Amino acid sequence: MSTHEAAAPEDGTELHADVETYYENGAWHTRRCDSPDPFASGPSRVRLIAIGVEVARWNGLCHIIRDIDGTVAEVNRYATGPYPSRSPVPTGHS
Repeated sequence: MSTHEAAAPEDGTELHADVETYYENGAWHTRRCDSPDPFASGPSRVRLIAIGVEVARWNGLCHIIRDIDGTVAEVNRYATGPYPSRSPVPTGHS
């Protein structure tokens, strides 16, 4: 499994995300999970996360953010609507 393939979290719940930001081959990348190719790449983690958040917000998708070692650092889900939220949708989990 490569460092950017989705893996099940340790609590046993299934992880499904539509956008992910990950580190590979010396650069940060953001891609749709249904594509092996990133739609954005570069040296700045913050910039690539921001791009992933924007795509997830506008499309009502989930966004996985991975650390440099490939572990999941954060998972955010965004709701659709005429004015997409700027914050993740509360999931009820703490």
